[in-house]
Amino acid sequence: MKVLGISLEGSTAIFSALEKQGDQIVDLSANFKKMELKDHLDSQEVKILCGKLHMLFDEGQFDKIGIIKRGTKGRFAASSITFKIEGLIQLYPSVEVDFVAPATLSAYFKKNTNSIVPKYSYQKAANGLAFYLLNKA
Repeated sequence: MKVLGISLEGSTAIFSALEKQGDQIVDLSANFKKMELKDHLDSQEVKILCGKLHMLFDEGQFDKIGIIKRGTKGRFAASSITFKIEGLIQLYPSVEVDFVAPATLSAYFKKNTNSIVPKYSYQKAANGLAFYLLNKA
């Protein structure tokens, strides 16, 4: 099974890909790092990002794709740009996109340890989600 965890921060989608091979978990994240939407008002740029995201998903041949849920209102609400990126990800027709609340991940990691340390520290949240998806499958 191959999974992709996605964390949305500002105008950037951060990825972590893991694959379970028997009892082993292989980190594939070196090939899947992050993508940025530089100008969310430029339609061409949005279309290009959508194409890049879907190409990445096709190349990865993921069984599951997940996004960490973000706040929709209040003091900790996510930026509007992350909602646009989230929509582009959800448009991917081949795999259903799951949403996982940060509280769910926190509760999971109180009882379980993530044995995979991401190569880059900015991938920590996406890596935690990928690990959760892989082990909850």
